[in-house]
Amino acid sequence: MKMNILFLPKLFPRADIIGGPILIYHRIKNLSSMGHKITLIAPAYTEADGKDKSLKSLCEKIIRINSVKERHCDEVEARYKRLNRPRVFLTGDGGYDEGIEEALKLTLKEKHFDAVIAEYSMMGQYIEENHNLIPADTLSVISVHECYTKAFELRAAKGEEIGEATIKELFNYEFRMYDVADRILTLTREDGDILISHAPGLKNKIRVVPHGVDTDFYTPPNKKSWERSTKNILYLGNFQHYPNVDAVKNFINNCWDRIQQEVPDAKFYAIGFNPPQELLDLRSDNVIVREGGDDENVRRFYWNSDMFVAPIELGTGFRGKLLEAMACGLPVVATRLATFGINPKHGEDMFVADDYDTFSGYVVMLLKDAALRKKISNTARSLAMKFDHKHAAEKFEQVLKEGVTGGSN
Repeated sequence: MKMNILFLPKLFPRADIIGGPILIYHRIKNLSSMGHKITLIAPAYTEADGKDKSLKSLCEKIIRINSVKERHCDEVEARYKRLNRPRVFLTGDGGYDEGIEEALKLTLKEKHFDAVIAEYSMMGQYIEENHNLIPADTLSVISVHECYTKAFELRAAKGEEIGEATIKELFNYEFRMYDVADRILTLTREDGDILISHAPGLKNKIRVVPHGVDTDFYTPPNKKSWERSTKNILYLGNFQHYPNVDAVKNFINNCWDRIQQEVPDAKFYAIGFNPPQELLDLRSDNVIVREGGDDENVRRFYWNSDMFVAPIELGTGFRGKLLEAMACGLPVVATRLATFGINPKHGEDMFVADDYDTFSGYVVMLLKDAALRKKISNTARSLAMKFDHKHAAEKFEQVLKEGVTGGSN
């Protein structure tokens, strides 16, 4: 059964982008290779979004909406009053755009789709607002990369000034979107459990479709010397997503002094899209913060590193960067939150710790023990192979077909 599928992602899913959009790119790429016909409506925030051709051969139609990420507070407030939805849905990545909504309405009139997929909860607002326009035999799907209510609860618990009223407003709207959709996709079992803990009635709608990694591309370097003199530690992420900024600050503030004392020649690289000034201010001779590049450059950062760290405390979802690092043969030290969906064996596939003194100890141990790095590298690569994006695409297709053909709700 070949399907007509409409994707609504919050960022343009180019092949050369870091973070969640690369997952969407691979979903589209693999579904297209399976013979399904893809239509894409996506915001174009940058010149690169407007000129990108990596999806041209994979989609029947690509509709780019020239969009603005940050809006003046007066405009946000006007939309807040008019649309009656949380402010977080009205600005930033995936913030409400009339152009996207109009394109969706027109596209639904012009063509029948078997499935409409909102990638990221942010885009679920278009399904919630226009669910009466989506035919009964079209599967409406919200792919939840992160539960926003849980993310705000975590931020508040960490001390950010977020009031209960803000979280309640967010919860009411976010879960109203999920109620309207036919299927809710999560990247991990843990994320599914989070949604069910907030709204038990969603249980029968939720399906887990894991992240994938291109294990043909993300491979260890042809020649890697485990005895080389470098002590390079890497963190990589899209710094427009604040949990990545927070992770770098966690590492610098809680781990770096001890690591520098015990391994003076260690260097820490924080690489990613659009690093903010608060991270650039942390730079020193041994702390390098810089913009990431395309896939080729990102892979080279993995290759030139000796280990990967993921001191993540905020956000939910699946950390695709861990799979990329593991596929490239890097040993990893991570918090438990960072490992959601991967289910690694501590001490075999990677080291997992929430206590930063313990976390730092694992980093120091790996930097000092080349044989241990090599051992963990091999098991990490084996685990990453189980998450090859082709396996993830097959699961994704299975879930869509089940819904389209009338599987149980």
